[in-house]
Amino acid sequence: MKQLVVIFTLWLAWMPVGAQKMLTLEECLKLGIENNLSLEGSRNEMRKAKHLLSENRAKLWPQISAVAGFNDNFNPPVSVTDGSAYGNLYNVTKTLQYNASAGLQLQMPLYNQTVYTAVDIARTLNELNRLSYEKAREDLMMQISKMYYLGQNTMEQLTLIQENMVRLRELRDITLAFFDNGMAMEVDVKRVNINLENQQVQYDNAKSMLVQQLNLLKYVMDYPADEEITLTPVDTERIQSVSLTGLRSDLYELQLLQSQEKLAGQQKDLIRQGYLPSLTLTGSWMYSAYTDKARHWFHSGPSNHWYSSTGLGITLRVPIFDGFDKRARIRKAQIDQENAKLNYENTLKNMQTQYLNATNELMNNQRNFKKQKDY
Repeated sequence: MKQLVVIFTLWLAWMPVGAQKMLTLEECLKLGIENNLSLEGSRNEMRKAKHLLSENRAKLWPQISAVAGFNDNFNPPVSVTDGSAYGNLYNVTKTLQYNASAGLQLQMPLYNQTVYTAVDIARTLNELNRLSYEKAREDLMMQISKMYYLGQNTMEQLTLIQENMVRLRELRDITLAFFDNGMAMEVDVKRVNINLENQQVQYDNAKSMLVQQLNLLKYVMDYPADEEITLTPVDTERIQSVSLTGLRSDLYELQLLQSQEKLAGQQKDLIRQGYLPSLTLTGSWMYSAYTDKARHWFHSGPSNHWYSSTGLGITLRVPIFDGFDKRARIRKAQIDQENAKLNYENTLKNMQTQYLNATNELMNNQRNFKKQKDY
């Protein structure tokens, strides 16, 4: 406890009082999650993925369009019919020059497997964006924690250097006293002064490094750059041991790779389902008008008449031959799916290795810390 008081007192000695705000690790994490610009971009991607899902779902609803058209047949086509009723072999009728139409058209998929699969793909993309956000959030927390602990480590270095400088100043005073009494040589005094100057250089370098670390921490948290902050001192009495439970299988990075493999499989299915027939409901409600002079539409007359027409229909589309386009795309998608699976397996093995190495390093550091603390 006495050592902690000494460290805290020395820490206050070199830090300007009143001009800085002390932030705990929890406060830094909260500020970073709320303000980090990259994380805000990930949140926007999540919102965009939800709109993509709604966009694909909309394709299952009826599509109604208002249409209108006007034609000027300056060289009108003719229609040829049987003219036996009129005593002629053929009856040739010339169409009117102007025609116009307006109305509503309906189109709705009754069966289209590619549309259903596209909705499933949109759901998977939505999940991918959610996992990407959680992964980015986790990475940000890890980055802030590393920078915070690195800053605390630099502060501890400053404290140790300052303690060494205090002892060197005492040694210099003693050496000077011995030199004045003829009990030490001038080279002894110079040696102590050089060591003191070296400690001062180390102190200045560490202090400059701490400023840079704090500036980087403020940038990651999107904290105002012109405001000064400081970190809480290290409390060695409250360091807790970490329980080692093994590598978790629900890590966001692994879930991301699993979702990417699933997405690759769905994209392959989407291409394959292009061979399936599709059934579409169509409908129209139209009004049409014909005249030999456009001005006749602006006053009453025999040619100013609109004829209504209404109808429903079903369109069946059966793919027959596409030049082997889908076959090539399916084979390419199959390779993408295999690569996604290999990437997952490789990442899993790599993370298992990293976990074992990190566990070994942690246990070694805990043993060294305990030994040094006992001394």
